[in-house]
Amino acid sequence: MDRLTRRLPDGAYDPGEHSAEEITAALGQYEDFIESVEAELELIRINLDELKKAAKQRSATYTMLTGSRYMLEEMQKRLAEPAEEVNARLEAMRRLISFDPNDDGIRDADA
Repeated sequence: MDRLTRRLPDGAYDPGEHSAEEITAALGQYEDFIESVEAELELIRINLDELKKAAKQRSATYTMLTGSRYMLEEMQKRLAEPAEEVNARLEAMRRLISFDPNDDGIRDADA
């Protein structure tokens, strides 16, 4: 992903050389994404309720929709996280995927 902004040490963002129109367009796409996650989650909940009323909780469709519900709920949770927590998780993931010639490939739970 190519970022339009750069995170500053104080937690603010710098748009760099990008115009207000570019930043506004990116924000609009981000807001559309959030709305689509919310709408899809609502549709899944409606479908799950209908399947439950029809006593089809053991169906493949119900199982698949439940998995989708969990995934979308996790996405919503992450989208609502404070910026500090997002940044900390991102830095931790960057450390995990960075190349280390002495890395044995085993990830310790307490690392």
